[in-house]
Amino acid sequence: MTGTVPFEEALAARLSLIKPSMSQVEECLEKRPPRISPGMPDLIKKLKGNNVDVFLVSGGFRQMIKPVAFELGIPPENIIANQLLFGTSGEYAGFDPAEPTSRSGGKAQAVQQIRQEHGYNTVIMIGDGATDLEARQPGGAELFICYAGVQMREAVAAKADWVVFDFQDLIAELP
Repeated sequence: MTGTVPFEEALAARLSLIKPSMSQVEECLEKRPPRISPGMPDLIKKLKGNNVDVFLVSGGFRQMIKPVAFELGIPPENIIANQLLFGTSGEYAGFDPAEPTSRSGGKAQAVQQIRQEHGYNTVIMIGDGATDLEARQPGGAELFICYAGVQMREAVAAKADWVVFDFQDLIAELP
């Protein structure tokens, strides 16, 4: 998350240690459902009310992101995230390396892909890590907002256009 190790190496190393099965992922979701940062539902509602499309671009796993997207009213087709792969018995079989978010620079590629597919003139990225900041590459996001409400990463905040600790700060700036 600080940008010192290429993301694809860190991802592969972590997964080779854990080797999560489908049942373990389902059990994790049941016992520890994803938590949504305070104010995020209000921000999404405000953006959608202003006819702004919202995408979730994550280095996390689609299996864990889908419930968050559902709760926020973000359609599954607006999720770009890693995909865990399982064998016929539900055993861990790897991850999909074709997902742009499975490698360093992938979030920038995902933002460029979103821009091209939808013809957006302006894209704004909100995130808290080095891979989120990478979305500022040419053809990527025009603006990067560092959300430091969960974890403050000084190196990321120093390069952000704006740092917020509470989504209400963003909501207050929207028409």
